[in-house]
Amino acid sequence: MCENIFHLTRAKKICKAVLACIIVPSMLIGIAGCGASSQSSKAPTQPKKEVKQIKVVSTLESWASLAREIGGNDVEVQSIISNPDTDISAFKPSSKDLQKLYSAQVVVSNGAGYDSWVAKHTSKSSEIVNAASTVGALNGDNPYLWFSKDARNEMASSICNAFSKVLPSKKKVFAKRLDAVKSQENKLDEYLSNFAKSHKKFKYASINPVLFWLMSDMGISDSAPKAYAKQVAQGEEVDKANIDEFQKLIEERKFDVLISNSQRKGDDISILTGTAGRSYTSVMWVNELMPTYATDLRKWVMKICEDIDNASKTTTDMRKDLAKQEADQKKPITEKPTVSQPDPNRSNEGQQDPGK
Repeated sequence: MCENIFHLTRAKKICKAVLACIIVPSMLIGIAGCGASSQSSKAPTQPKKEVKQIKVVSTLESWASLAREIGGNDVEVQSIISNPDTDISAFKPSSKDLQKLYSAQVVVSNGAGYDSWVAKHTSKSSEIVNAASTVGALNGDNPYLWFSKDARNEMASSICNAFSKVLPSKKKVFAKRLDAVKSQENKLDEYLSNFAKSHKKFKYASINPVLFWLMSDMGISDSAPKAYAKQVAQGEEVDKANIDEFQKLIEERKFDVLISNSQRKGDDISILTGTAGRSYTSVMWVNELMPTYATDLRKWVMKICEDIDNASKTTTDMRKDLAKQEADQKKPITEKPTVSQPDPNRSNEGQQDPGK
């Protein structure tokens, strides 16, 4: 009997084991089936949609105009500094300006210490295009980079690359617009080359080196005293001795045109421009910020060259007139002076005889 009980107990254990082998896998299959059902019910992950228009914020209108040329209708460009009369030395961006920068997909700045406030207020996800970085300019270098042909060309390419990263589907369109810009730059380069050839004897001096890059591209050097120019470049107050040296050059008419920055003021500027006015030397005022009449950088540069040419011609005309006046004053008297005769038809009737 005990043996029968033993066999019965063993049979029950075997039966339980068999049931476990059947039930557990079935449960796992059921669970796996739920999991599969749950996953298939989820919507497939959608690829990230491209933006329709790239939000671009530029610190300066000069670079904003270039961004618009390359971006066309595929970009929305805003300038932080759009008023050409803005005093850059006193400018501080508003909280609204900083918010624009932070939310921009592409930020275009100048660098070289001109708009240093940008770096702290851009998003890590933004594409940054910096003019100084494209040409290796550093803080303290001449910051008016938009007048440099190298900077304009490098910026055009860098802006195109930034736009292509944000909006890859328009890469070929951006490249085509870039080619158009480069073509116009080549025409400007030819214009500047011809201008330089026709102005080989032209000399100028600048109170502030706003046109340094433009003149360098044409191979025309600045006649301002080196000591004066160095102090201005370093942002120092100019010594009286250096101003006096500059005044002497103006009085001696050592150059054709004196160039000054419209947005800079100071006693030294008043002294030097006043001296030029008394010394038959044209004074040409240049805006460092892009004026409203200019639709693109190249037209602005060409207009400046036209103004230089006109100022130079005015100086030439003034000095010719002066030379003529001086020559006339030195002419020897070759004719006898004529003695005026009383008019025989003149009547003294009605006048009292002074002898009476």
